[in-house]
Amino acid sequence: MKKILILLVTSLLISCASIVPKNAESIEKQIVIEHDSFSKKTWIKSPLYLSRQGFTDTFPVNLSYRASFKNNELEFIQLYVTASNITWGFYHSANGEDGVNLKLVNVDSFIDSGAGIVTTIEHFGISLDLEYIEKMTAKDFKIKVYGKRNEGVFIVPKALSKAFYNKLNCFQSNRCVPQNPVLDM
Repeated sequence: MKKILILLVTSLLISCASIVPKNAESIEKQIVIEHDSFSKKTWIKSPLYLSRQGFTDTFPVNLSYRASFKNNELEFIQLYVTASNITWGFYHSANGEDGVNLKLVNVDSFIDSGAGIVTTIEHFGISLDLEYIEKMTAKDFKIKVYGKRNEGVFIVPKALSKAFYNKLNCFQSNRCVPQNPVLDM
């Protein structure tokens, strides 16, 4: 029964996000740079993608990168993750496959129901620096999250990390500009 519920939750996740393309260049074209001149804040965001380890994956997640700049100074970079399951995970920590402890920031959580199934949806960010993302561009990178009731391993595809790393470098070297700046009136 639990496997059927996991398959149903996975199918719900698939309907919300597309699978990560293999080509970093096509991903980079979809990464947006948004600037608000009133708050002097710039966001760089990748699309939300489904990360799966195959049909038998028991911990599929939706993920995207996001970075925040204030007055052109980097505030933070996060890997934004959405995990759905049939039980609460209460995630509190994460480790990279290299054993590095990664800071986990809880963003939001809620319960959803459909087709007679109740699912928990937990949103969290994993704080990263530019050097760590550069390391993640070399290969598909595994991250394990730990929770009070659940834990799981997911993969961050190297194409996604490479595309975001390239876009960050492009922005920081003033070669990329915001696509939709808020105009001063």
